[in-house]
Amino acid sequence: MAKKKIEWPRQLRSLGLLLVSLVLLYGLGNLSLHSTAEEVDLPLAETVSIDYAAALTELQTSFTFRGEPINPRAVMALEPWLSDQLPGAIAVDVEGSTADTNQFYADVSVNEAGRVIAEWEQQGDRRFAGYLPLGQLSDGTYVLRTFINTGGSATFPSVMLVTCGLDSEMWRDGAPRSRLTLTRRGELFLDMGYSGDIAIAGQQITFTPAPRGDSPMTVEVAPL
Repeated sequence: MAKKKIEWPRQLRSLGLLLVSLVLLYGLGNLSLHSTAEEVDLPLAETVSIDYAAALTELQTSFTFRGEPINPRAVMALEPWLSDQLPGAIAVDVEGSTADTNQFYADVSVNEAGRVIAEWEQQGDRRFAGYLPLGQLSDGTYVLRTFINTGGSATFPSVMLVTCGLDSEMWRDGAPRSRLTLTRRGELFLDMGYSGDIAIAGQQITFTPAPRGDSPMTVEVAPL
């Protein structure tokens, strides 16, 4: 007796072909992802050898990293937006904010007065920021006279207090990574064009005259 040939409906045949195609695509996709994961090597923690204890000492004594001044854009990252009252970021990674990084790229120079200046292009404008180290309080806090240009002709000056530290974080491979930090301790905004004298003694900062007034003003900073 001859076997009867089974004819599947056209819709079922089409569905079967679609399922086979999806299975094949899924398999190829997994192979591709597996291959890519094997070919890409994520950077491991601390690929550059740094003596972090010595780097912290350098930072605390000269406000430099690897012999170069701290990038003014790193200091600028601790500033609040001009339209805001409070700061957002209060700490920055020194090694991750050098002038050769993408986020903090800048041409950094030091002028005759000792000001460290960073210049860069942003949205078609040439911008700059800088600072002048005025000294340190008795607890090691740096006192910086800063100035920022966010485009146009206006420059916004202030006096910022920052401390230097060394701690660690979990890195991409799960291992700890040492990091040098700058932490904001406070800031006093100056009027544009302020040319008074700023003196440091112990934990005190004296402005002569006061940023907004004729008499001297002394600020006492609580020690760490």
